[in-house]
Amino acid sequence: MRKETSQSRSGRAVEKEVWRGSVMILTEDDQSDVSTAPVLRIQDGEKAGRFREVKAVKLHSERGHTFWRFSIEVELASKQTRVAYRINNGPAVAFWVPGKGDTMNIMFHSCNGFSMSVDSDTFSGPDPLWRDVLNRHQSKPFHVMLGGGDQVYNDAVMRDTELFKEWLQMKNPEHKHHADFTPAMQNELEEFYLNRYAMWFSQGLFGMANSQIPMVNIWDDHDIIDGFGSYPHHFMATRVFTGLGAIAHKYYMLFQHQSLVAETEKDEPSWLLGRSPGPYINQLSRSVFLHLGRKIAFLGLDCRTERMRDEILSQETYDVVFDRLRAELHKDETKHLIVLLGVPIAYPRLNFLENILTSRVMDPIKALGRKGMLGGFVNKFDGGVEILDDLDDHWTAKHHKAERNWLIQELQDLAREKSIRITILGGDVHLAAIGQFYSAKDLAIPKDKDWRYMPNVISSAIVNTPPPNMMADVLNKRNKVHKLDRDTEEVMIPMFSHDVDSSRRNNQALMPRRNFCVISE
Repeated sequence: MRKETSQSRSGRAVEKEVWRGSVMILTEDDQSDVSTAPVLRIQDGEKAGRFREVKAVKLHSERGHTFWRFSIEVELASKQTRVAYRINNGPAVAFWVPGKGDTMNIMFHSCNGFSMSVDSDTFSGPDPLWRDVLNRHQSKPFHVMLGGGDQVYNDAVMRDTELFKEWLQMKNPEHKHHADFTPAMQNELEEFYLNRYAMWFSQGLFGMANSQIPMVNIWDDHDIIDGFGSYPHHFMATRVFTGLGAIAHKYYMLFQHQSLVAETEKDEPSWLLGRSPGPYINQLSRSVFLHLGRKIAFLGLDCRTERMRDEILSQETYDVVFDRLRAELHKDETKHLIVLLGVPIAYPRLNFLENILTSRVMDPIKALGRKGMLGGFVNKFDGGVEILDDLDDHWTAKHHKAERNWLIQELQDLAREKSIRITILGGDVHLAAIGQFYSAKDLAIPKDKDWRYMPNVISSAIVNTPPPNMMADVLNKRNKVHKLDRDTEEVMIPMFSHDVDSSRRNNQALMPRRNFCVISE
């Protein structure tokens, strides 16, 4: 959203609010006439009868495909407006923009795909919850959907390739670590990511939602490959794995942001670029900062591009982020900041499991796993325990705990300084929950005046399978009040007294069911 001030005929200053966005299509060159750019015809409001045409810009062309982007601006009216559009002679589609000064009706989701081990037919495929989203959209339109990571599950790259799969299956770590990223392997991976994205973004009800609800995304590991960024440095830095990361990043930018890595804040003001390239993806991290209405701001933090096993974002990048927030959050106008982190930051501790799986006691068991005697107990990447990358991804992992605590304290300082409420969104864990940070009870600060109060709304997964009830119950037993520091406590909130079938639940803090989140006034 952009604000503009112009003068009326009487000379009075008039403030406008302009919605900014884009539409992108992907064409097959041998099936299309690419001599002229496609044209998008847009109508602002059904009864206004005003049409205008927007010509496409050729964003990128490769492998017999062309990415066309239409940049759109819509001045907000006094109430929400349906905006219809049509590309060339294609079908008419529509999206909604909010009224001037209004807060957007927001949908948040994560984990939009199935793990490779899951039989998707058991869950009636990926569509059930997207059908619910679209049904709700008909009665109360969503103005934006926030993707919290894993919008696409690209883990199938381990199964649906030949050269990369052969590399994964190398038993000799020396050979694996020093293998070249050959042109043939690059070609294979380029083909995989392009086809995977084109298939997932065009099929089913998720594809339909993409055409009707504007999206703002951040990414997580499965948008690249399971666990990317959380394996040991000697493996992450291999030529093959960094080559894969670069390709995944390119198609993430094209499909999920309709953008190129060459574009900066000068091209798109909502970008918030990191200070230095990531260690395994040689690009600047790309966080997103924008307004979702006059009173609400949004920060989507890129927690994957710079990620290492012992650091999620560099201090220099955090400085850039907080400088921008302090410059653009207006104390008298912005009331609420939504921060999207991808992985939950207020969540039951898993340190006990992390300590067991990294202890020397596990060495003989891991050796058996590397010989193929324990199924999927160890991963194909570095021979570590399969679920350890998931544990290392968590903010509460021992590698990230100091960074986590610092980030929460910085957000608390920002909330106090700007007098705003901060809500954190997270996904990743395939269940619904709400954690919270708050001032210690002995400080006796009312919640409406408590700058330390920050809920962490966890919504996951909209498609993937939830964990078994038993696992959620084990996690719930780890739920107790923790001290972040002397003045801040944290705990999970018992929100779910009843299950989806109306039966009473014992575990009221963690709901292992597929879900999405709606944020509205």
